[in-house]
Amino acid sequence: MVPASPVTIVRLGFRQTWIGASAADLERTRACFDRDHAVVLRELLEPDVLAFALRQVELDGFEERVHDQLVSRPVDLRLRPGVASAVLMLLTNDAPFLDFVRRATGLHDVRSFRGVIHRRLPNAGHDDAWHNDLVDRRLAVLSINLSPEPYEGGVLQIRELPAGRIVYEFANTQPGDAVLFALGDRLQHRVTPPEGRVSRTVCAGWFRSEPVRPSVGLPTRGHTRLL
Repeated sequence: MVPASPVTIVRLGFRQTWIGASAADLERTRACFDRDHAVVLRELLEPDVLAFALRQVELDGFEERVHDQLVSRPVDLRLRPGVASAVLMLLTNDAPFLDFVRRATGLHDVRSFRGVIHRRLPNAGHDDAWHNDLVDRRLAVLSINLSPEPYEGGVLQIRELPAGRIVYEFANTQPGDAVLFALGDRLQHRVTPPEGRVSRTVCAGWFRSEPVRPSVGLPTRGHTRLL
């Protein structure tokens, strides 16, 4: 599958959300999202944000997580609550970025993002299962690669029901890149196990129709306007 966004059109930085998408860029991104159910956002994290995240996740540390909501109860590692998670939730809930997501996907009810940083190790039984994530007012998924170097395996697959035909496959192996993909009654997704020697670490979560809780206290940052 050819990546849908070959150039950088949006970036999350500590000081601002940079959006360089023209009207034509947004139309192409929306067309890819509608056709493939997914779009790749190149270099979503600015270099200093990526460097911070790669360093901080190792300081915050991981703990085992069992996905009890899935029948097969797959296991992986979840980052403990800490600085890395808080900062990435701040950046992904910036108002200009949420507006970009609404315009790039046509999902006008997007009001917040909630996610978790997790890691899957090769040869550790860190498998996934087909699922659709259609709970808690979730509308779409964002997965940001936080692996320090390219990994093997770890391929995102999306299939359509009832036939079960795989309609999208992509291994997001470039640190700082992200995949934005759709949810739906007729769609399921999974990620294949990592292979080789490099673990797969991502910040993955959901755009939701529920607004950010006031207790989160996310401040508004300066930003460039949408061109």
